[in-house]
Amino acid sequence: MIKGIKAFVSRIIGLFALIVMAWWFYGGRIALVDTQEVSKSFSRFISLEGADEYVVARLAGNEDFTIEKYRHVFGFPVGDTHVKLSLVANYRYFVKLAELRHTIENDSIYIHVPKLYLSTPVAFEFSTVRESWHQFLFGPDGKALIDQLKQDVSKKLEAKGRSQISVVYDKAAKALADNFDRYFNANGLGGHYRNILVIFDQEISQSKRQFIYSDGACGKERCSLELDLGKGLILSIK
Repeated sequence: MIKGIKAFVSRIIGLFALIVMAWWFYGGRIALVDTQEVSKSFSRFISLEGADEYVVARLAGNEDFTIEKYRHVFGFPVGDTHVKLSLVANYRYFVKLAELRHTIENDSIYIHVPKLYLSTPVAFEFSTVRESWHQFLFGPDGKALIDQLKQDVSKKLEAKGRSQISVVYDKAAKALADNFDRYFNANGLGGHYRNILVIFDQEISQSKRQFIYSDGACGKERCSLELDLGKGLILSIK
């Protein structure tokens, strides 16, 4: 038993002596390096809800946000700082299906859209984010101004997205009309109308955007005879 303990102690002393000699020989350049890398990802659901968001238009834009701030001492300028934050934003506009109303008049379908919504928060591509600043003399801290821009970017993108809704109406109306036309055709209702008109109730200068999808009850082909018998009945002879 005693011999075993002595042998164990001898090994420990020998190993320690080896480490000391190696450290002395290599000039203290020995280091214990841990090359293990552990990557973990966790997900936790906060909420899960149903939604009524029917996206009818997407708009991508290069956005630049800037701040210019000056520093004064006793009323005299002693420096200034200019900061800039650039990114690519993806604006999405949607309607709520539950709010849509449609009427049928003669050979036309009228779709009334109470409101066109902006999906928030506005998404942007992190890989496109660029930040820069220029500080002159004793201007304010550029890093602090950049951090301020980052905190405000969500509100700024939302305001920008709402301000450009007027340029989205045409594309949204066409997408809505095309999708309804495909829906009607898939359910055997194609050919019972000629036009689909889309009206946005919240648009300041309201207009009826009309899209033609057929030449009448015969579908894409013209009829030799077509009579409207009333009550949604149409007599057609090709």
